[in-house]
Amino acid sequence: MPTYIETLEEFARLRDHLRLLMDDKPEVAIAEARQLGESTFFSILKAGVLVDAGAASKDKDAITEGIAIFRTLAEKNPCNGRSHYNLANGLIALTDAIPHSDADWYLTTVEQRRDARRHFALAGDLSEDSDTAARSYTNLGNAFGKAFRWSEAYDSYKAALLRDPTNGIALTGAAKVLLRCIKNHVGDADSLREVAARYLRTAKEHQYRISEVAGQRALEELSKLLERDLRGGEMPDLTDASPYERFVAKNRLALSPIIEGLDISLSRWDSLRILSIIESTDSPAGAPIIFPMFNVIKADYLAARYIAFQALSENLPESGLYSDTLDYARYGIVPSMLTLSQRSCFDLLDKIAVATTEYFHLNDPKREISFSTRWFEKSKPGVPLEWHHSLVDFVKRGNYALIALGELALDMSNQGALRPKKIYRDASTHRFTVIHDIGCTPHRQSSYVEHSGMSKFAEYLLETLRLTRSALLYFVEMIAIEEAIKERTPGIRVPLIIPNHHDIRGDDSH
Repeated sequence: MPTYIETLEEFARLRDHLRLLMDDKPEVAIAEARQLGESTFFSILKAGVLVDAGAASKDKDAITEGIAIFRTLAEKNPCNGRSHYNLANGLIALTDAIPHSDADWYLTTVEQRRDARRHFALAGDLSEDSDTAARSYTNLGNAFGKAFRWSEAYDSYKAALLRDPTNGIALTGAAKVLLRCIKNHVGDADSLREVAARYLRTAKEHQYRISEVAGQRALEELSKLLERDLRGGEMPDLTDASPYERFVAKNRLALSPIIEGLDISLSRWDSLRILSIIESTDSPAGAPIIFPMFNVIKADYLAARYIAFQALSENLPESGLYSDTLDYARYGIVPSMLTLSQRSCFDLLDKIAVATTEYFHLNDPKREISFSTRWFEKSKPGVPLEWHHSLVDFVKRGNYALIALGELALDMSNQGALRPKKIYRDASTHRFTVIHDIGCTPHRQSSYVEHSGMSKFAEYLLETLRLTRSALLYFVEMIAIEEAIKERTPGIRVPLIIPNHHDIRGDDSH
C-alpha cells in the first residue's frame, strides 16, 4: 500500500478500501490503518478506522489508539465541532466494548462516558453544519438514555431535530422516550402517543436518513418500531394560553409528569408529587418529612421559573441609577433576576441531595451533604470511582434513578459538560456575574468577576431550568422505584397516601 497519496481521488480510493475491509476483515483494516502517515487527513482516516474496526472486532487497544489521535486533533482544533464529535464517538465505542453485566459497568466506564457527553455537547454547540450538530445532539441523547437520564435525552433529541428535522435516529429516539413515559404511567398517554406517532411517521418518510446516520443495521433494528400503529388524542390547545403558559410549554418547563404539551385546563398544572410512602407500623405519627421537603423544593423551582420568565420578558420596573462601565454591560433588575433564577436552580439540586438523605434515612452530617458529593465516595487519585457506601445497596438492587442523579452530578464537575453553567452559579453566589448586551469583554479583568453575553446567559438559564426539572423528575422516580421494591419485600408495612394540600384546605386560589 503506498505511503504517499498525491491526489484527493487516490485518498478517496484508500478510504473506500479501508471501509470495505472494516466490514469484512476489521483486523486487516486496523493493521493497514496503522501504516498511514501523520498528516491531518491521514490522522483522521487512521483514527476513524482504528475506532470503527476496533469496535467491530472488540479490539480495545485499537479503539484507545484511535481515541488518542482524535483527542490530539481536538486539542489542536478546539473550535472545530467535528473534532469533538469524532472524539466523543471514539469514547462511546470504548465503553461499548466493555461488557455491560450489572450496575458496576457504570462505574467502570464513568469517566469515558462523562468525557463523551462533554465532547458531544461541544460538538453540537460548535458545529457550523447542521448535520454534524444534529448527529452530536442525537448521540448525546443516546448517551443520556443509556444512563437512565430520559428527560435530558428527550431534550437532546429535540435539539437535534431543530438542526435536522429528518434525522431518523433523533426522531425514533424521541418516540422511544415518549413510549417509555406511557409504559411507566408518566403523563397523559393519549397526548404522548400522538406526539410519538408523529415522530415515527416522519422517521418512516425519511428511512434513508436512518441508514445514512447510523447504518443499515440500525434501520433493520428500528423496522418494528417504525411499523407500529400508534393512535392518540390531540395535544392541548394553547390558543388561549397566557404568555407565561406558552413560555412554560415552549421550553418544556412544566413540573408535571409530562414531556410535551401543557394541560392548561387544570388550575394547577404543575402536578408532579410524591403520591405515597410505605412505612413500618411503628413509625412516628404524622406525615413523613419527605413530603414537606418536596413541597418546598417544588415551590422553589416554580419561583425560579417565574423569575426567569419575568426577566426574559423584561416587563419590569427599574428604579436604579447605575454607573456606565462603557463595555456594554447590563445592570439592573433584569440581569440580577436572571442570575438569581440560575443560582436558585443549582441551590435546588443541593436540596435534592438532602431530601435523598432523609428519604433513605442515611443520617449524614447536614453540612457535608451536597448534590456534587451525595452519590459517590470522595475520589482519590488512582482509585476507581465508587458509589457512596450508604447508597451502594440501593443501586445494586435496581434503583436506576440513583444512577441518573449521580451521573448528572458528575457532569457538573470540572470535566463535565455542565461545568460552565455551575461556574456562573458559583460566581453570582460568592463573587460577581456581569451580563453584557454586546460581547462579554470588560475593559479590566478580575478573577472575582465572570462575564457573559445576554443571549448566551439566557440560553444557559433555560438549559439550567430544564436540567433542574429533569433532576426533580429523577428524584420522584427514585422514590417510586424504591416504594415498588418495598411492596415486594416481606414484612408488615402501611402505605401512607398524603392528600392534596389544597383539597384539604378547600382553597384553590393560593
